Amino acid sequence: MPSVAEYNCLVRNIYYEARGEPKAGKEAIGLVTMNRFRDPRYPATICKIVYQPGQFSWTTDRTISKKVNPQEWRLAMNAATAAYNSVSNFRATHFHNISVRPKWKLTRIAKIGNHIFYAA
Repeated sequence: MPSVAEYNCLVRNIYYEARGEPKAGKEAIGLVTMNRFRDPRYPATICKIVYQPGQFSWTTDRTISKKVNPQEWRLAMNAATAAYNSVSNFRATHFHNISVRPKWKLTRIAKIGNHIFYAA
């Protein structure tokens, strides 16, 4: 397992990006984070990946409440543990909400819940 601080960064990313999404959606967000962690093109720690400028919108959204829903937090923790320990072939490194349309030249690999996932 990662350090407590690194694990909490992964949990926060899943919580804020996938709160209310199905279990598979939460785990997919966690896998995107972990895929980046394992890829030398990205920063070397989970926290640096999560807080890398321009990557995850919640990190700059000053309107996000600091109060968390305990049940959703537990689900995010479960997804973080699953993603960290995964040996999945889910290779996504990017995702976006279905409400936006970025002009990425990436390979679309899945739609899960309200997110579309891509491999670089």
